[in-house]
Amino acid sequence: MLLLCVTAIVVAVLLTKKDDTQVQAVETKPAVVAEFDTISVPVPVDYVPTGTKVKNIEFRQVAYPRHQLPQGSLTDVDSYLEAMTIAPLPANLPIFAENLSLDIGSSNPIVESIPQGMRAITVKVDATSAVEGWAGSGSVVDVLLVENEKTSVIAERVKILSAERSISPVNANSAPSVPKTVTLLVTQEQCLSINTAIPLGRIAFALRGASDSEQWTDKSFTSDELKGKSRVVQTSNSSITGYISVKGSDSKTSYALTGNKWIATEVVPDGFLVANKEKKIN
Repeated sequence: MLLLCVTAIVVAVLLTKKDDTQVQAVETKPAVVAEFDTISVPVPVDYVPTGTKVKNIEFRQVAYPRHQLPQGSLTDVDSYLEAMTIAPLPANLPIFAENLSLDIGSSNPIVESIPQGMRAITVKVDATSAVEGWAGSGSVVDVLLVENEKTSVIAERVKILSAERSISPVNANSAPSVPKTVTLLVTQEQCLSINTAIPLGRIAFALRGASDSEQWTDKSFTSDELKGKSRVVQTSNSSITGYISVKGSDSKTSYALTGNKWIATEVVPDGFLVANKEKKIN
């Protein structure tokens, strides 16, 4: 009986030590963290302007953690190759279906840029008329008609919508390319004026500053004036309030009063009557 009791005690001790060893083994086992579940998505290599066809965009594949990928991001663009962008696409970021359109009419950036009542027209230009290419998309210009004997302003503050089918603004860090055509945003009256002027001479642009809203003080200049003949310039901010003609021993000189300044003129301003009597000044 004593032998059986001793045997039972030894077995119990051995079993207890075995359980302690198993617990220690479980406690010291290193924790394993599962790797993130990633998904490959196409992103543009460079900035993409509005109006670009998806098939012309250069993409690269980027692995995104699935839980960090923005909802609605495209993981495949094969079904959108004929679509166009209707909003600019940043480089290296996922794109969304809402920024693309298979409807050419709704994705035309020029059509979307024309306000109610305005029109878009296209004119031919060269390096001179396009100010060496600085008169590009987004620029504001005045349109001039250059004839043999006269240059006239036919449209003021006209915005250029695109230059040779590109709506990207001129890059100030590089020399601009000279377009062959530009598309202008004009009023209906400016549309008629420019198209009427095209057969009469050469169209040129005068590039405006970004914040310049001033009107031209004079909208035409003739070859006679270039040769030195004077005239009265009447601006929108001033009016001719006086006129005098002075005859000297050898010549006759006339002056018009505009503002507080007398200006030499060879014509009688509208609204003034001049008597035939002349007083000779010795």
